[in-house]
Amino acid sequence: MNTATFKPTPENTQPTWKCEDYKGKQMHVCTQRSVHENASLSGHGDQWTFSVKITNQSNIPMPYKSASAASDPALFYTTQAIAEDMGFLKGRELIDGA
Repeated sequence: MNTATFKPTPENTQPTWKCEDYKGKQMHVCTQRSVHENASLSGHGDQWTFSVKITNQSNIPMPYKSASAASDPALFYTTQAIAEDMGFLKGRELIDGA
C-alpha cells in the first residue's frame, strides 16, 4: 500500500488530493479545514472534513454512483491526519462494497 507523506495544509492554499492503491483501484482523499463550524465542539483545534473518490489505475473515475463520498456534514475531525485516515477508510468501504 502506497501512502503519501503527511504535510499540513496552509490556510490559504488549494486543497491537495492524496492517493493510495487498494485492490486494483486508487483512492483519492482531500481534506478541508472547517474552522469552528460546529459550535457544539469546544476547544482550540480546527475542524476537518474529507472527500474521497475512487478511480481505476489509469485515474479514470469509476462509472458508478458509489465511486465518491464526503464526510458526514454533522461530523468534524480534530486534525487533518484523522480526517485523511477516515477518508481512506471510507474509500476502502466503497471499494469493498460495504
